[in-house]
Amino acid sequence: MRKREPVTGTELVGSLERAFEDTSAVLRAVPPQRFGDPSPCEGWTVGQVGGHLVGGARYFGQVAAGQAPELPADDPQLSEDEMATAFGEAARLTLAAFSRPGVLDQQLAFAFGPTPGWVVANISLSETVIHGWDLARAVGLPYSPDDAAVDAVLRFQSQSSEDELRAEGMFGAAASAPEDASPFEELLAFTGREP
Repeated sequence: MRKREPVTGTELVGSLERAFEDTSAVLRAVPPQRFGDPSPCEGWTVGQVGGHLVGGARYFGQVAAGQAPELPADDPQLSEDEMATAFGEAARLTLAAFSRPGVLDQQLAFAFGPTPGWVVANISLSETVIHGWDLARAVGLPYSPDDAAVDAVLRFQSQSSEDELRAEGMFGAAASAPEDASPFEELLAFTGREP
């Protein structure tokens, strides 16, 4: 993937808001009986991906709010009926925290040490966009994330070497993207997903 400058300004908050909306729509549409189905995330069910999204959104919001929590040991255990509501609440917390003036430029207490707010926001955006697709793909729902959000994720992911990302277990081996791949298909292939 070609290295590009990351998005670091307040437009990140708008992209994050649209990504939360897109992924929330998927979570609301997942039939209750499908939460036990396997997802594209190896070893995770649809419900576990949903719980991971909720836990991640809560955590990123707490970090941005200056609450300096430790990284949770486990994702929340939620029923099918609670999942979409819990994600919506976590998304509102996170958006409010990242909307505070200057937070994107601050060094935040994060699991891996002091980290610029824009980096934490980009990680939250990446998780939301990519796992939104995982949920949709698992249960056959449509998913078309916002173009600006996809571009921001591509820019952010291009900052790390592929070796780092794959060695840390964040992504599987890159898949092949079609020659005429859209930016989102390029992102999915980069993260080891079959577009």
